Amino acid sequence: MSEKVIMKTYAKGARSERELLKFLDYKGFSCVRSASSGGFFSPVDIVATKKGFIIAIECKAWSTKPKLKKEKLREFKKWCERAGAKGFLAWYNNAKWKFLRIEDAEKNKYEDENWFSLNDFLRLIDLYG
Repeated sequence: MSEKVIMKTYAKGARSERELLKFLDYKGFSCVRSASSGGFFSPVDIVATKKGFIIAIECKAWSTKPKLKKEKLREFKKWCERAGAKGFLAWYNNAKWKFLRIEDAEKNKYEDENWFSLNDFLRLIDLYG
């Protein structure tokens, strides 16, 4: 893959992550976007917290439905357990967000009915936060 394509892909992902940060901030969460996302120390892209409730999100801005590799999923789950965070896989495609609970990803439940919309995700985190 060329450097130009890599930079374009990175910019698309970063732009979508910043958009999600705005939604979470609007809901009263304090948020950070991890600079080493996908790296050894931080397998998450976004961490959001509100009054002790912590969300960890791995974001994908892909044209096809993402599926995490087993090692990536294992590291993500381990990170969430250590942090006491609820983990989600977020997928941005065609200007829409979809979310999958880490528990569903672990059970290989990537079917459409297990993903939920941005509005449903925001309602869900309102219940916790």
